[in-house]
Amino acid sequence: MAIDSNGKNYENRTLQFYGLAYGDSNVSLTATINDNIVFSGEVPTVNSQISNNDTLLFSLENSVLFPTNWQGSLPMRITVTGGNGVIFNDIKSNYRTVVLLTQKVVMENSSIEGNVLTVGTVTSGTTTTNLLLSGNGVFANTFIQSGSGSTWIVATQPDPSVAQSVPSTTITGTSKRSIPGNATAYFNCYDGTPANSENTPDPRSSVTIDGVAQVPPLVPSKGIWTWQVPTGSTIAYNLNVGIGNCAQS
Repeated sequence: MAIDSNGKNYENRTLQFYGLAYGDSNVSLTATINDNIVFSGEVPTVNSQISNNDTLLFSLENSVLFPTNWQGSLPMRITVTGGNGVIFNDIKSNYRTVVLLTQKVVMENSSIEGNVLTVGTVTSGTTTTNLLLSGNGVFANTFIQSGSGSTWIVATQPDPSVAQSVPSTTITGTSKRSIPGNATAYFNCYDGTPANSENTPDPRSSVTIDGVAQVPPLVPSKGIWTWQVPTGSTIAYNLNVGIGNCAQS
């Protein structure tokens, strides 16, 4: 553990790069970030046709580039040699807070008038306080503040006094909880925050292969694109990384 200039504790994170290297000879990768080589060497290679099996290709161990108190993007390039090529998939990080969906409530024939939610028929789950609401016409960041039965008081962040009028529709409520990250658990290094160059949840954005832009003509991803890079080619992109778990600070 280290201490930054503001006197807060932080940890350097490890990033893991997953995918599949294939061919009848070993595949080697040369990876750079900010034009500095961060990995160069052979990676696990299979002599088979392309499949969706993921394997850990290489890691950046305890990298000073990715402390837990940092988020943003850095330019990255990977050149493939040997074998036939590589499929690049997930990028994972330790010290990442994970948000889990703990409950989903479906409220049919429900409406909101002013700050009052009137629940019609609950077809799934149980209506409780602190549910985040969504549905046709429901303002973003609306949650249940108090109430019981079929009548509940809602509020909208950041201004709880905002009034809204939502005619009878299906309203969904969700509740979530956060699990702090640690040194040994690995999850996706990025989830869309801060916004990347394409406003996607993809850890790679503005991708080029051998200098040719991939988006467009491809549409922006809604998750994580899988990229197939043949031997002799180079993939380049913005490497997007979200904030680390700073509970220790």
